[in-house]
Amino acid sequence: MVKFMVMMKRKQGLSREDFRRYYEEVHAPAALKRFPIRKYVRNYVVVPPGAPEPDFDCITEFWYDSMEDALSTARAWKHHGGLGDEASFIDTTNEISFQVEEGVSD
Repeated sequence: MVKFMVMMKRKQGLSREDFRRYYEEVHAPAALKRFPIRKYVRNYVVVPPGAPEPDFDCITEFWYDSMEDALSTARAWKHHGGLGDEASFIDTTNEISFQVEEGVSD
């Protein structure tokens, strides 16, 4: 398995609720239909009352069966310009993505 993570900030002017609703109900289902993603996890940041606004609203995990599946998705994503809706709910200038290896403790 190959895992990538992306840290995302919602588009300015969009509420956390609207960002999450769009991501869950529209964007994520479309991505799962189009790309060979094994596991797709969206981790939404919870901001306690009085806490400062975080730099990111969501940390997304993309799991692939192989590096070839991950590279195939990246090529298709670049060729097609993603799903075409990212700029409607994500601050695309403020994304950070990286491959990770998990360390798990029992």
